[in-house]
Amino acid sequence: MTASARTRSAPAAHAAHHDASVLDEIASQRRIDIERDLSDISPAQLRRDAAAAPAPRDAVGPLLRPGLHLIAEIKRRSPSAGDLPGGSLDIAARARAYQAGGASIASVLVEAHRFGGSVADLRAVRQATSLPILAKDFVVDARQLPMLRAAGADLVLLLARLHPARRLARLVQQARDLGLEPLVEAHDRREVQAAVASGARLIGLNNRDLRTLRVDVSVAERLRSLVPDDRLVVAESGVTDPDLLRSWRALGFDAALVGEALMRSGTSAPAVRARTAAFVAAGQVPGADQDPAAEARRASVKICGITDVAGVRAALAAGADAIGFNFVPGTRRVLTVGEAAELVTEARGLARAGSGPRLVGVFADQDAAEIQAIAARLDLDEIQLHGREEPQSLDSIALPVRKVLHLPADGAADDAPAVSALLERAARFEGRPNLAGFLVDTAHADLAGGTGRRSATATAAAVARSLPVILAGGLTAANVAQALREIPAVGVDVASGVEDTADQPGRPAKDPFLVALFIKRARAARVDLPALPSRPEVAAAGLLEP
Repeated sequence: MTASARTRSAPAAHAAHHDASVLDEIASQRRIDIERDLSDISPAQLRRDAAAAPAPRDAVGPLLRPGLHLIAEIKRRSPSAGDLPGGSLDIAARARAYQAGGASIASVLVEAHRFGGSVADLRAVRQATSLPILAKDFVVDARQLPMLRAAGADLVLLLARLHPARRLARLVQQARDLGLEPLVEAHDRREVQAAVASGARLIGLNNRDLRTLRVDVSVAERLRSLVPDDRLVVAESGVTDPDLLRSWRALGFDAALVGEALMRSGTSAPAVRARTAAFVAAGQVPGADQDPAAEARRASVKICGITDVAGVRAALAAGADAIGFNFVPGTRRVLTVGEAAELVTEARGLARAGSGPRLVGVFADQDAAEIQAIAARLDLDEIQLHGREEPQSLDSIALPVRKVLHLPADGAADDAPAVSALLERAARFEGRPNLAGFLVDTAHADLAGGTGRRSATATAAAVARSLPVILAGGLTAANVAQALREIPAVGVDVASGVEDTADQPGRPAKDPFLVALFIKRARAARVDLPALPSRPEVAAAGLLEP
């Protein structure tokens, strides 16, 4: 792509507005509009209207699935392009064509002066489709939030540039309280920092500078690394061809907002549907026919320490390969056999025949007869031993057993002799007929696991190059992809890293959003980097010498 193609300016007719900032002018007009339209409506009435609206549609669920997803926009006009040719197609018909083409979310402009939009357009699209609806407005007043929710919005755009950091964070929380999912948009480093600090789960990176209307499609790519992987990230503006979405997916974007390219796709529903489908296909993860080795690179994912039915449902909905139940006395996530039985029943009931996750019982330094009895009663698939068990302890367990090896915490000196000793210990277990493999976790003086602490990367990588190991310890949605790129583990295991961090009176509970995002990030980690090792290879000689 040439520099001129990557960077586009608004037509010369709009140049006079640039010194004053186009965004400032739009925001000033929105303040006038809101005061005119809402000054006679009390905040209490606005909240009642919002509460009476239909229940919000799931706005993040579609984006948590593998790949990059399409947010298809409806706008009649653009400040940079003027009236758009697709505006003659009824917006309800266009919205239905977007949905038929596979779009995940519909975005609707509601600003009237520059974009020709309205709240009525939002209502019409809501009624015409079952898609979640993004209200594309310029929010300058908190009163806009209940107004948009009452009209049927499920998501709302918030521009980081328009608000100081504290006010932005308040708007994010106010939107959530109303049932709106905020998409916080940024265009530069400072705005990204404010967007992340706001606590928003959806961060938009706009290639268009709204002060000048200038578009540079490299902006989102440059800013992507500033957004932690525990957020969903949307690339916005500048899309003219589906190929750009393929590169954005490879860079870790979860969605792309496409407007003018779809509005210019024609005035017939079949043409719009076909163009939409082309953009949707570009964001999909390559199948086995396109990437035969993808399955071999794929890391398995286990969600461990599940304590309630909601956690089971979250893990299964996200496609976990295994779920773990903790039976280690004195630990935060320990279950009674009766509690575990309820969760096992839920898991077996939700899973399709023969396709559910492996159900794993976690134990540490417990009597083999007790382990076997619990496993038999619950019909578990696998046992995980987290303590100081000796190889012969496997002989009394009639199930596959995965043995945990404890590594030094991150920051500890990388010790080649320690790696050799650990590999020697692992070798003592090899040959046991029911050995399922090994899991490496971070050593702790008092805890057998679930510490939330990372192990030393170099040490873990050295072990993983010699043994097919599952990696655990301190993993989160924010770091699991990088961990899998640095350490050739065959799988990952997480407990505390996908839990609600709010103070809870009882046992920790899984956060469904973090569970799904963790699995998405883990699965995508090696999709676009096929040269990365994903299976053991010969370790450096120096790490194996005594």
